[in-house]
Amino acid sequence: MIRFLAGVEKEASKDYRQEPLSLREELRYSRFGLDHDSPEDFLRSQWQSKAKSIVFLGYRWILGTFFGVGVVSYTILYYRRGNVFIFLTNWGFFLCGIVSISGAILVTVYHIKPESWVPPSCLIKIYWALYSINFAVAYVIATIYWMAIYPSDRRLDNPTRVSDLYNIWTHLLPVIFFTGDQLVVAQPTRLLHFIYPLIFANIYGLFTFIFYKLGGRNLNGKHYIYHFLDFKKQKEAVCTVAGVSVAVVFFSIVQYGVYRLRTFIARKLGELQ
Repeated sequence: MIRFLAGVEKEASKDYRQEPLSLREELRYSRFGLDHDSPEDFLRSQWQSKAKSIVFLGYRWILGTFFGVGVVSYTILYYRRGNVFIFLTNWGFFLCGIVSISGAILVTVYHIKPESWVPPSCLIKIYWALYSINFAVAYVIATIYWMAIYPSDRRLDNPTRVSDLYNIWTHLLPVIFFTGDQLVVAQPTRLLHFIYPLIFANIYGLFTFIFYKLGGRNLNGKHYIYHFLDFKKQKEAVCTVAGVSVAVVFFSIVQYGVYRLRTFIARKLGELQ
């Protein structure tokens, strides 16, 4: 507990700069923060041998273009008098676009600038927080959709129905692509960064409550966005928010596990710096 409350930093193994912290170090109070001594880790792949990699830059733009085009086209096709902005799925999909495009822009600037260039710490902190949110939220969205909403969502008379292409694009591909991305990038993951997707999820919960209190209606004419967030049934709605919060923490741990897997493989292959 004393170590948890301590704010003194202690970095990982002296052998490798990218060596993951011990569990005891991960649980320091200071690890809630977004400070990192090597910002270049956010601009590189774990697997590149040189400081700059055209392959990684190209990959970043492929990912950014893929989700950027998806977000823009989805919004145009399914705007539906602004209802596109009320669903958690769409909040998560917009976040996929923001994270992937901002990552591409950061790596591009890094390639244009001298090798010694260091991006502003505030940009790295924002990007890191959004990246952590995006991973966990993508998993939560996929889990809720495939377990609680599908297949009733696919009825032809459902006014919120989207095409099969966009259904897969929004409810499945983010999990696949950003799990893969977690295995490609060089940036670390912190266990205590579960706090950021947790804040995001509770902001959305607050939004759904405000939507209900202000008399908002979904495309089915109901005063709720999702049937399991109907605040007329307060106990069920509170249980849903609590369950989603637990899921967010769990999937943040999954993200940390993928990070540890990546660094384990990199160490075995001599790619850990």
